[in-house]
Amino acid sequence: MSMDIFILSLALSADAFGAALAVGMRRMGLLDKLMLSSSVGIMHIILPLISMTAGSELYERFGDILFSAGGIILALTGLQMVLSFFRKEERQKPTGLGMLLFAFGVSMDSFSTGLSLGVLGMDKSTAVISFGACAACLTMAGLIFSSRMSTAAGKAGEVAGGVLLLIIGLKWIFI
Repeated sequence: MSMDIFILSLALSADAFGAALAVGMRRMGLLDKLMLSSSVGIMHIILPLISMTAGSELYERFGDILFSAGGIILALTGLQMVLSFFRKEERQKPTGLGMLLFAFGVSMDSFSTGLSLGVLGMDKSTAVISFGACAACLTMAGLIFSSRMSTAAGKAGEVAGGVLLLIIGLKWIFI
């Protein structure tokens, strides 16, 4: 694996790490963390594989819409987390469809990157395996770090994470 692909994998996984910090403030067991991390890793494989295969044609038609969709999902997740600060309800961890939407949202940057790599003729298997493994590992690291931090930071940490997700999502939508 070339160093360029590894560095790109780390860069693409940074959003997943940041988002996992925010989501990890909710009580999640090890199995839930493994499932969420795996979902993000799998999306970081599937989306760039699709986009590398489809190439520039797909990006010209749908790229901006799909990238914006990831931003909308992250912004809504962040807004929900901020609003939950004002509610007295028990914190819910992402499950089922919520887990898939989270994974999709943080993986959209890998989709657009895959388009570029597809045009350049980059080796698909090396790239997507690196993207997926790195994203899964950094998502798990974010979840573990934030769950340890949550006892000290409490609800304020979740609000800060929600604001971070909201900002990242809005950046994706408007930039």
